[in-house]
Amino acid sequence: MEYVPQGVRLLAAVATPLRHMKKYILPLFLGFTGLLQAQTKPTATPLKDLSLDAIWNGYFDQRLLRVHLMNSSDSLAFIYNDPETGEQQIQSTAFGFPKIFEPVFSNQIRSEKDSMPVTFTYFEDFRFSPDDKYILIQTQIEPQFYTSTREFNYVWNRAAKTLKPVSADGKQSYVSFSPDSRRIAFVRDGNLYVKDLRTDQLTPITADGSLSRMLYGMADALYENGFGLQKAYEWSPDGNSIAFLRFNESVVQNYPVTQYNGNVYPDIFNQRYPKAGEAVPDVQVYIYNIADKVLTKADVGVNPNQYIVGLRWQPDASALWLQRMSRTQTLLEVLRVNVRNGSSKKIFEETATDYLRVVPDNMVFFQSRNAFLWISEKDGYSNMYEVSLNNGSQRQLTRGGYDIVSIKGVDDENSEIYFTAHQDNGRQLHLFKMNIDGTGIRRISAGNGVHHTLLSQGYRFFLDVHSSLNVPVAYSLYNTAGKNLLDSSLLSSRETRVRLEEYKVQRMEFFTAPSAQGQNLNGYVIKPFDAQPGQQYPLLLYVYGGHTQQEVRDEWPDKMGLTLRYLANQGYIVACVDPRGTPGRGAAFRKESYKRPGDVELEDLAAVKAYLIRNYAIDSSRTALMGWSYGGYLSALAATKYSGLFSSSISIAPVSNWRFYSNVYAERLLTLPAENAEGYKQASPLSFVARYKKGLLLIHGSADDNVHFQHSMELSRELIKVNKQFDQYYFPDYAHQLSDGGQQNTARVNLFTKVSDYLKDQFRVVAPPAAVTPPVKGKKK
Repeated sequence: MEYVPQGVRLLAAVATPLRHMKKYILPLFLGFTGLLQAQTKPTATPLKDLSLDAIWNGYFDQRLLRVHLMNSSDSLAFIYNDPETGEQQIQSTAFGFPKIFEPVFSNQIRSEKDSMPVTFTYFEDFRFSPDDKYILIQTQIEPQFYTSTREFNYVWNRAAKTLKPVSADGKQSYVSFSPDSRRIAFVRDGNLYVKDLRTDQLTPITADGSLSRMLYGMADALYENGFGLQKAYEWSPDGNSIAFLRFNESVVQNYPVTQYNGNVYPDIFNQRYPKAGEAVPDVQVYIYNIADKVLTKADVGVNPNQYIVGLRWQPDASALWLQRMSRTQTLLEVLRVNVRNGSSKKIFEETATDYLRVVPDNMVFFQSRNAFLWISEKDGYSNMYEVSLNNGSQRQLTRGGYDIVSIKGVDDENSEIYFTAHQDNGRQLHLFKMNIDGTGIRRISAGNGVHHTLLSQGYRFFLDVHSSLNVPVAYSLYNTAGKNLLDSSLLSSRETRVRLEEYKVQRMEFFTAPSAQGQNLNGYVIKPFDAQPGQQYPLLLYVYGGHTQQEVRDEWPDKMGLTLRYLANQGYIVACVDPRGTPGRGAAFRKESYKRPGDVELEDLAAVKAYLIRNYAIDSSRTALMGWSYGGYLSALAATKYSGLFSSSISIAPVSNWRFYSNVYAERLLTLPAENAEGYKQASPLSFVARYKKGLLLIHGSADDNVHFQHSMELSRELIKVNKQFDQYYFPDYAHQLSDGGQQNTARVNLFTKVSDYLKDQFRVVAPPAAVTPPVKGKKK
């Protein structure tokens, strides 16, 4: 399933979600002129009831700020909107002087000869060139596949004070500067281009690309969703060459996605989508020398059933390193390619009897050692290894089940390595550093919770974006010795906290429950704000599951968390759990569902349900399971194969047959359909519709391009064939997220109103008094 943090929630105020480790969308809750000013709390008034309108239409929204580090100095920069003039700026501040802000770009641009300024109504993101002399300005960002985007891009020359479009012939994707800041590369309509920033000369590297047939320098939807790969090209360290992947999509079958849009004849969008057991795209690797205009093909073999899942340049630009994976996902080979003639040599390999975890940007090269750092699960956890460039020999650097998420950087000068890893049984994420030989590991992010960090170029400072389960996001500045540069947070969510204090917003409580096999499972529970002693309440258990996503993390769960609180306040005890098969706790825990998807999780959900009934005031006769995407699949399976385990099931955008889903994900869990036909049958709710009794609500978007509408249609068909009664609720022309985005998210309000009404009907719960919706005025301060 597509990875969307914390229960398929969206950051509604921005065009693109937080997914890229090199950039972060950060909340700014105070005006720029009052960054460090305290705010007084409102006088005590009766608490208001939470409402879906308030949650999804902006009242609790955090003003979001995009932040990037500068490359030639220990400074950071962010987009700031002046509340008085409406001017939009990029402001910078140095880590050493964090209270001094300097504007480096404004959307009000005027040269001496201009009679009118060039004005962006709104720009959404930016990026600095390696020498910080140019700023890439991005506007009108829109989704491309699941997580990738395309946008209009402009380059601002800071010295000349000129702004030029990257291309006037349509939106671009994956724009990046060359390491020497002399050029930029980008992808448009499936073709790869290079532009000289001094002469404005545009050079097409490829010419036959198209989004439906041939892709150059960009991953297709399959790789993006299945492996997390997006930008599929890399500049050489000297800036003289570009290595890129070519995806030949012509061998992949089209899937028709219908768009009604009120038309007399609906539109059909044909999506290249390789389902389980079907042909995958043919992927080749090329190296283009810019000066000589020479294109060299790398030797990656001729096997049509393989994946190329990562490419990295050696620091001296003499070799290109590739990751090649088998169709079974049990063999990963690391190849070194001679960039002059394209010949390749296998340096080492990894194998697994089930499947291997893929990290597309896995290789982090040393500058002072003839080696790179590599993350592997070969000992059961994601640990770090030093790999020799000469022969692939490896030395393990971390042990003890750290479950490393990413390598943040290597400080060769001070012989230190920075990385992020899970703690607290997988619920927390922290920044660590250690000596280059693997000794002296110490945590440098402070306090509990989840910490996303940006590490400065000189490894002296980092920006810490942190939150916890009941505390909204704040960010702080630290040096890498762990000292807070301001002795407090630079910005914290004060306005959001004040507004939350006006409402009946209860704390979430962590719990640990035993799995069906005795392992500890992470969960949290929410009681009704006005819970009465001695009264029993229905149970709503929310789940995602699946090997790509955790729900129970010690971080602020934003709108989805507030929605679960809203549902609790309707008169339920609401709980959420990560069953076996979820990530963050080592390979064995995550792979429990291998060849048994659904069964393992439902066994655990039964155990968690029993635990909650024993320990909380729950009416055991009134229980419901709700999930989305993989969680929707579990809810559908609970209503059919495990009928009777819950009295009701709410299944949103579920997989109903793994044969209909993306081959990378489905085959990772169940192998090829031809090899495991019985496994696919046992994992499908379609096989067990005769067991269904009652209480299923099936929700889906008709234009879902991830879990196709086909899944719900087939489940509906099979239930009707055996004369079973159930409820359906479909969103015409909505994709997987069932969201309008933006400030007014009517779709999400409608969705959870339906969920709330359905639960009241199932549980015969009398609705509490109508919630007071705050006025629209004053949403943003």
